[in-house]
Amino acid sequence: MHHVSTKKGGKILDDVDGAIIGLLEHDGRLTHLDIAAAVGLSRSAAATRVHRLISSGQVVVRGVVHPAVLGRGALAHVSVAVAGPAVPIARELAGRGDVAFLSLTSGPYGVVAEIRGGSMTEIDRAIGEVRALDGVAGVDTLGYVEVVRDVIGPVGEVGVAVDDVDRRLLRALQDDGRASYVDLAAAVGLSPAGARRRVVRLVENNVVRVGAVVRHSGQDRQSALGLGIRLTGPHDAVVAALRAMPAVIFVARVLGRYDLLVTVRAFSSAQLVEIVDVVRQFDGVGAVDSWVHLDVVKENYASGLPA
Repeated sequence: MHHVSTKKGGKILDDVDGAIIGLLEHDGRLTHLDIAAAVGLSRSAAATRVHRLISSGQVVVRGVVHPAVLGRGALAHVSVAVAGPAVPIARELAGRGDVAFLSLTSGPYGVVAEIRGGSMTEIDRAIGEVRALDGVAGVDTLGYVEVVRDVIGPVGEVGVAVDDVDRRLLRALQDDGRASYVDLAAAVGLSPAGARRRVVRLVENNVVRVGAVVRHSGQDRQSALGLGIRLTGPHDAVVAALRAMPAVIFVARVLGRYDLLVTVRAFSSAQLVEIVDVVRQFDGVGAVDSWVHLDVVKENYASGLPA
């Protein structure tokens, strides 16, 4: 949960705003009444705060669709070693439709990206194209086995088939995760009750996750750190321990030079040091490598929904 006291667009964000942001990160469709009860405000006061956070542009609530539903169920983490400036390579890669995430990083690799494809054959082709770019000295790839924690997107197996009405609902949720059931119903030709049933079904079956993404800036900017972990035994206990850490926003089991790929966030370097030291002490953790995400160039999980 956020405990932010800083100034943004002339408005002071206090601990109540931080608590509301934390609730919306977990479930972007929480009602104003639910939020009010959780943070100890009246419904109208909660609604005013939510409206201010969203209208300021600092908090964006979106529906993020499972990559398998997008026809991109094969995922890979690609670290790019560069010979020369990294920024031009990052810009070129960010223009690719199969790149969902791209960051300029510290460490031996200037750029890291998540590439999504319909199969490992597509991933292989994409990596070949990356390798052929001017200024790319080498590419190191981790293949995803399983995403076990992601504060932005749904994880697990997709539990239901998706039809055309569902796809129209998903597109509407991508545009505005807090759209009312009345508006969603009008967009897809259902009753509000029918739209609600569909949305609940899609969320419960891992088709979509609706949550807040916070756009940090200035003195409240969070730092993000990538971790590559090599295990000395089974993954289960380590994964469970990582999932229990609030600072851990992403965990995937991978094949390659690491066994686990992790992203952690904090508000200071000192906090990051503490977090990494905690991870190093887990039973079953061997070597831990890390890299700082210096600049997230692209983070777009909404593209690719079939028409």
